[in-house]
Amino acid sequence: MEGRYVVVHIPGDQKILSLCEVEVYGYLAGNRAVDGAATQSSTSSGSWSAEKAIDSNRGLQQLYTGCSSTLNETNPWWRLDLRDIYRVSEVVVTNRNDCCPERINGAEIRIGNSLENNGNNNPICAVIPAIPAGESYNYSCDGMEGRYVNLIIPGDMKILTLCEVEVYGEVPCLKRSFAKMQFNSRADLTDASMRENVLKQFGSALADRGLTDVTLRWSQTPKQVIQKVNAAKRESVLTTSANATTTFSCGGMEGRYVVVHIPGDEKILSLCEVEVYGYLAGNSLE
Repeated sequence: MEGRYVVVHIPGDQKILSLCEVEVYGYLAGNRAVDGAATQSSTSSGSWSAEKAIDSNRGLQQLYTGCSSTLNETNPWWRLDLRDIYRVSEVVVTNRNDCCPERINGAEIRIGNSLENNGNNNPICAVIPAIPAGESYNYSCDGMEGRYVNLIIPGDMKILTLCEVEVYGEVPCLKRSFAKMQFNSRADLTDASMRENVLKQFGSALADRGLTDVTLRWSQTPKQVIQKVNAAKRESVLTTSANATTTFSCGGMEGRYVVVHIPGDEKILSLCEVEVYGYLAGNSLE
């Protein structure tokens, strides 16, 4: 049930309501972390698994079964995969309620889409100076976009313990991007199998950058584009001696036609051999 107020009420006349303690357990509605997947750099012995930090139990009553913790190591980290890209407005972190609450001091909250360095190179939302034992502190991330939420403590001989991490933000950011690319290739991209291979390579490159839920398709069939070159803008004057073969560099000029032309009247053009070297250029896709 969702709500701001909890009311204990005895209906009827001449009643007395005595309460020695009221405890309410739950989590704020809209917590995106509960549907995510958690992992961490290492796991302390026992039941201190990464998922314990997103189980909707802040671990204050059952510390040893309700919190996550790494081993004592260099740069320990914890990562949450939100499974979609969100605009994150706020991250709530609950610190342990027993010993050593100071261990969380200096932890960085990072949000982004990259899995480079296990996601620990993503932009920083906040640095945690300190959280008192058993307290939950809110950190504003001002709509930072990302699929991954990381907490990392830089330095040697560190232990990262998290009793709960809550992430609040807007619905997934659905994005459609169009890429226009030009290839210099000997491959025939008008061939369907070659086009499929290009998409696979492109998808693999995106996955390396953390973008895995991507649908790629050709908006139109690639075609070879032949660009006409204005010969008036670039002419080569050919000079060669008898029985000699001379090489002329064209500097990568693009074109379909090669013309050898002698300007003027009463001219004779004799060619014993013309050889042209290069590669297919202008293959493009949209």
